[in-house]
Amino acid sequence: MTPLADMIPTMSDPDLKALRANASRLSESGSTVQMNTAAEIIPLIDGELARRAAAPSTLVKKPRAPAKKKALPATGHQTALPSKAA
Repeated sequence: MTPLADMIPTMSDPDLKALRANASRLSESGSTVQMNTAAEIIPLIDGELARRAAAPSTLVKKPRAPAKKKALPATGHQTALPSKAA
């Protein structure tokens, strides 16, 4: 299994914020192992969040496709068969 510290750079921003909140909660109240692990991981999370905040945004907006034109509602009886006289 991959250690949590190796997974931090690949996590999304909302995931990092949730992980930070959980780690700070566990560092205050939890088992001894949880408290130690949380205390070790919090500086790594903070460093990654700071690195992302300092980096220029590389998100490129893709142009939206043009809106589809709405079809006009059908009028009259649509299931009528063509007449044989035509």
